[in-house]
Amino acid sequence: MPPDSDSREFYLTAIAPRLTAFMKPPERKTLLARKEEEQRQDFASSIERVMAITDSESRAGREVTLEELDDVLDQIAASSSFSSASLRERVTTKHGRSIRADDLLSKVFRVLQSSETKWMIRIISKNYSPARVPETLVMSKFHFLLPDLLRFQNSIPAAVGLLGSPTIRHMPIQPAVDTCDELKEVASRELEPQAGIMTAHATYEKARSIRHCCQLAGLRRMSVERKYDGEYCQIHIDLNKSGAGIKIFSKSGRDSTSDRMGIHRALRDSFELDTAGCKIEKRCILEGELLVWNDDDGRIEPFHKIRRHVKRSGRFLGAARDSPIDSSEHLMIVFYDILLLDDIVCGLDTHDERRRLLQSLVRRIPGRTDIGSREVIEFSSFDAAERLSETFARAITQRWEGFVLKGCDDAYFSFNRSRPFIKLKKDYIPGLGDTADFVIIGGRRDAGDEHGLGIGSLWWTSFYMGCIENKDEVCRFHAKPRFRIIDTIDRHGISKENITYLNRHGYFTRAPFAKSMPEFDVLLEPTRRLQPVELFKHPFIVEVVGAGFDKPANVGYFALRFPRVLKVHEDRSFRDTISFEELQEMAQRCLEIPDDGEQEEKSWLRRLRGYEHLVDRSRTSSPSDDAVSVADICASNQSNRQQEKLGTAVESQCLVNTSLEASKRKISPEVALCGNSTVKRAKQE
Repeated sequence: MPPDSDSREFYLTAIAPRLTAFMKPPERKTLLARKEEEQRQDFASSIERVMAITDSESRAGREVTLEELDDVLDQIAASSSFSSASLRERVTTKHGRSIRADDLLSKVFRVLQSSETKWMIRIISKNYSPARVPETLVMSKFHFLLPDLLRFQNSIPAAVGLLGSPTIRHMPIQPAVDTCDELKEVASRELEPQAGIMTAHATYEKARSIRHCCQLAGLRRMSVERKYDGEYCQIHIDLNKSGAGIKIFSKSGRDSTSDRMGIHRALRDSFELDTAGCKIEKRCILEGELLVWNDDDGRIEPFHKIRRHVKRSGRFLGAARDSPIDSSEHLMIVFYDILLLDDIVCGLDTHDERRRLLQSLVRRIPGRTDIGSREVIEFSSFDAAERLSETFARAITQRWEGFVLKGCDDAYFSFNRSRPFIKLKKDYIPGLGDTADFVIIGGRRDAGDEHGLGIGSLWWTSFYMGCIENKDEVCRFHAKPRFRIIDTIDRHGISKENITYLNRHGYFTRAPFAKSMPEFDVLLEPTRRLQPVELFKHPFIVEVVGAGFDKPANVGYFALRFPRVLKVHEDRSFRDTISFEELQEMAQRCLEIPDDGEQEEKSWLRRLRGYEHLVDRSRTSSPSDDAVSVADICASNQSNRQQEKLGTAVESQCLVNTSLEASKRKISPEVALCGNSTVKRAKQE
């Protein structure tokens, strides 16, 4: 069964007729389709309504127990190559040959009532909407420490086992509220990770500006570390196992040891495993970032290159349109923390101590293994904000993803949330992300998302954004526009206000999907499922911000990473939006290190300083001056761009639009202080 919830539901929908085979064939298919369309129910609720007519009939066989359902779920999971090897081995030992998932489910559905079937489907798809299970609250009622222990040790048996440690077992299960923090701090000293069990990685606070970052840092001395654009790895080395066992966990907690076989040799060489020079006596747990290194260019390759080097459960996924692996490219790993060494729980030590230990343990191999770069800033000093701004401007110019800030005197394992790790990226700061205008040409509705939004009945909850392919022909010869759909934006990337706006206005211009209609043609990427249910005869124009550029799976073009809609433009035409060719040129410029790096660094520093100044002004302005303040902000940003020798035609237009629309609902809060986009700046260079 596919690993993600959308694919699982797609699979269940496809086999639904077989799962309900005990019903009469005519009513089975027609009723399911009618209930989904008329009642606007999610898939699980639709199945419930279909099966409700059989609830009064006798069931074949006895009632199924929870243990039996759990066993069926294990068997279904074991049939997927994405499941852990230990689960597959356990199921094979118990049941021998595997049974098809639809055969297993058919037997179960025959004895379940309709409401039970609904929840079984939701369990399989891992989508309980519209129900919400407050996991943290539920676990904390069992023991106030359980949520934190489960975050520390990504295994329920291991987390529950920690409750029996000498100190924790004498603590009250539900202590007084005013003693919880103190008890958690004491409990954190009992934490000891186990080699072979994923230890939860640290959580981060997002810094929304330089000032906000300084506020989060407080008076701490911080290690400002480069954030590498790769894949998180937690490496477990256990010398008690034969052959110096290496186990690698991904960010999700999945065992990716086999998939990341390409880095094993570098790990063995770096730690000198199986040699007399090895400094690890028993076990070790480290954190690092998996990257692709190019020997010829002497640089780290973009994120999408990893797809060609790392398998997913034995298969290369999303690499159908990627270029072949260059002989000069290979995997490398950059280490940035150590959590356990032999019997020493390094996660309880300060970051400075962990860093020194890491440097003494890792043998750096150029292009293969390294330790992350960093700079130390004393945030109690008066010039901390200026130093951070200068360092951040330099990082942006070098096309780094951002920074991670860690307290030099802070432990890794701690339940104290007042001293968090901090993540700083330019797209977190309003107005500094990569931004451009796109068209929204269609939408689809997801019942689960509709329930989650809680704003009533909707026609669409996800929207399809695209670029015009033949912009020159349209502008010069009034040709019929052709739009290429490049991505979707769901409720996580667009505000409720804008979703409501698109539903209200899109209703009057909606049309069933077709690749060609009188108003425009639609170009779909055959390797991606990006087909809307309905189209808008008159596409909406939206300003979209992203976290840089990347190549999506199975395509050869660049698109914005993690796109979010900032605002809807009522007074613009699709002719004003970015073309597909312009998007690719823009991506290349934003990914390449500039020739005049010093000049661009100064430009970014001015923008960072200007943003902080504008935030101060907006905080002191009266409510009646809001529109003027936004206009002043845009004017200030425009002035900065003029100093950078950028064109002003598009900026002037956006200035007028922003000043007129600043107080309107369609503008997201994120844009209230940002002015115009940085990608438009890149486009004009």
